[in-house]
Amino acid sequence: MATGSSAQAAPAEMQKVLKNLSYPATKGEIISHVRKSGAMNTMMLQKLGMLQDKQYSNADEVLESIVKI
Repeated sequence: MATGSSAQAAPAEMQKVLKNLSYPATKGEIISHVRKSGAMNTMMLQKLGMLQDKQYSNADEVLESIVKI
């Protein structure tokens, strides 16, 4: 059960980190910001690394892209 709970917590945690980023932002800027925050686990950083290399206009767009990975 803890696995499901932590899996659900990760997107909420990521949303908190991403909302403090200035948009539009590139994939590289997003990853750099998330790493500096120190809040992300390895799995979420790996998913960020698989994002398309483009400009993202807001946190919701980043999260939608991560869900599709």
